[in-house]
Amino acid sequence: MPILAGSQNATINNSHFTDRSVEVINNISLANGPTGIDILLEASNRDAAHDSKARDYAPRCHPGTREQHIEDIVYWAVPAAGTNNSLPLFWMKGPAGVGKSAIAQTCAERLKELGKLGATFFFSIKGRDEATEFIPTIAYQLSTEFPEYRGPVDRRILRDKAILDKTMATQFQALIVEPLQELEKAGKGIGQRIVIIVDGLDECESTDGQCRIIEIIAAAARDGTTPFCWAFFSRPEPHIEASFSSVDVAQITCMTLLPISNDADSDIELYLRSGFENILRRRNIPLKSQWPSDNDIQTLVKKSNGLFIYAATALRVVAQPGPIEEALCAVCATSSDRIGNSPFAELDAFYMLIMQRIPPKDLPTILLLCAILCHLATYAAGGYRWGAMLQGNLLSLSEIQFRAVCNQLSAVLRFDGRNDRFDLTQFGDTGSPFQRATSALTGKLRDHVYGRLGDSIYFYHRSFYDFLIDPTRSGAFCVRSPAVTNAHFKNDLGLLLEYDGSCCFQESELVLAPGVPDSAASLSWPYTNELVNSMLKACVYVWAFSSCFGYICYPGIEPQLIRHFGRVDFRKGHEGRMMLFAEHSAPLHNWSWNYRGNSKYFRGTRLFRILPNEFQRFDAVAFNAMIKNFQKYGIIRPYYPNFPAWFKSLIPKKLQDKHTSGLYRIGRGPKSCFWYWEINFKAGYYQEFMALDLAEGKRIYEEEQFDLWNEEDWL
Repeated sequence: MPILAGSQNATINNSHFTDRSVEVINNISLANGPTGIDILLEASNRDAAHDSKARDYAPRCHPGTREQHIEDIVYWAVPAAGTNNSLPLFWMKGPAGVGKSAIAQTCAERLKELGKLGATFFFSIKGRDEATEFIPTIAYQLSTEFPEYRGPVDRRILRDKAILDKTMATQFQALIVEPLQELEKAGKGIGQRIVIIVDGLDECESTDGQCRIIEIIAAAARDGTTPFCWAFFSRPEPHIEASFSSVDVAQITCMTLLPISNDADSDIELYLRSGFENILRRRNIPLKSQWPSDNDIQTLVKKSNGLFIYAATALRVVAQPGPIEEALCAVCATSSDRIGNSPFAELDAFYMLIMQRIPPKDLPTILLLCAILCHLATYAAGGYRWGAMLQGNLLSLSEIQFRAVCNQLSAVLRFDGRNDRFDLTQFGDTGSPFQRATSALTGKLRDHVYGRLGDSIYFYHRSFYDFLIDPTRSGAFCVRSPAVTNAHFKNDLGLLLEYDGSCCFQESELVLAPGVPDSAASLSWPYTNELVNSMLKACVYVWAFSSCFGYICYPGIEPQLIRHFGRVDFRKGHEGRMMLFAEHSAPLHNWSWNYRGNSKYFRGTRLFRILPNEFQRFDAVAFNAMIKNFQKYGIIRPYYPNFPAWFKSLIPKKLQDKHTSGLYRIGRGPKSCFWYWEINFKAGYYQEFMALDLAEGKRIYEEEQFDLWNEEDWL
């Protein structure tokens, strides 16, 4: 816009004008588009910080408890003057439920007060489990804590915006090491022994990602390239134990075990007494009331068996609406005699009590809800925050019905409505289906529907998930029993068949079928406009489609249900997935045949490859059995058995040894699409493509839009 635009009869003499409407950093204009820090924030996970709004109710150590552990960690981080405590890594390991996260949270707050906290990342199966978000999140938090660091990071991202799509090691070097080195050279260092806390490393989405984080940070600590000391809190999973026990990592790590131990009894007693006082206050009952009795407190301490999660869950059960005396009596009366001598025996008995108190008429629906949540958690590498509206529609329940069902699990299941906000004005016309929006906006809306629409819902603690999937612990309430898996499969199959009837192809586009007024007609819990309802409907049915695939080879699934699944319109299911993930031209994490891998989508074709670290556990015998099972029930049929030769010709000859492949029609007649898969044991990969049109799928490979052999493209 010209300077003084619109002015008349203006005279200016001997003046110098400087246009500051465009800021330039190292010859990079910021007049349009986000800053580098804005880009970094978008790639980070805001909920992972210790003081994020999502962690308002995060566990903390009750005053007077865990004091020695907190003191030891603070002393490691901020050693007394004159001491030689230089170990840069700290690892607290312990089983689920002993209070590691509470200690991590309390230490973060204590170190923040001391001015020694640099950043935190609290991994969680509740939506904070992506390894790819780790480095950007740490870098963003450092940029807010240390203003001098902000400029170098901003410039590096603006010079190379693709940095956030590169490997963790490259990101760590470019976003953390190099900016700090630049500051040191300029005499603006941020100080020494700045603490970074990483909690729940075992809840990161992949074992490979967990190990890579340890390797990268340990290497930096050994080389002294950063001024940080790092505190990790996690379960002692074998691969994490192996990483910290390696010679080059162990010698720079202070390790401590937080065991299941009765040494914590006094802390648990203090925690329980305080919790019961809060219950009395909320009920407006005088604190001088002789409730609970000392005997009740000691009973609960003994049952806790060193697990803070038991005490926390007991308090939530007693705090539920209803007579508190009756609830406390029921908790105290639980018996673990028939469950065994496991450290989790009392906790399991408690979880059994929660399930046994569910009215028989509600139990099938609640078991189905638990099965869906656990199945979703399996697909999300341990769990996630899932949108309640998505869950309600998967169960064909209205909002009132769904919330009534969930109230029966309020001791172990949490609603979180603070993140149920999304700006729909950016879409313009909310009366049109989501297919009319840009692919980038489609992706944002999809993620909101999956994770937050209608409130987020998740288990308070992973121990309840572990209980539900283990038949030796949950018995008749196990969500992987034949009865529950068949009920889940049947439920999702019904959703698929309803979806088939409510939409049709118009040329190559999937639209509402004639006579179907809108997407809300298919939903038991609809939203208020077609934009969101169309996305909600697509998410429900595409997830049901994926769920059936995940269950189809489970032992005990009834054969007639599998045969019925073969009649589903696979073209519609495949096209629905295309619509949801159309914006992903870069690799997308997904699941296929219960293996972790990457997907790409091009013009009606989905390309998939199992990640190299996952291929190590690829079970070829089970895969071949699955193929035979699919053929037995008519779900797939071989198509031109010799046709894959064209594909094999694309493979370098050195990789053709021990190579097997297959080309099939999946589905029946006009409802089918094409599925090609191949396995190369020597090269160590499984990959496949699924396409509406075989020629188009073939053309995508031949046009080299998908580089089969570029490992960087997959990682």
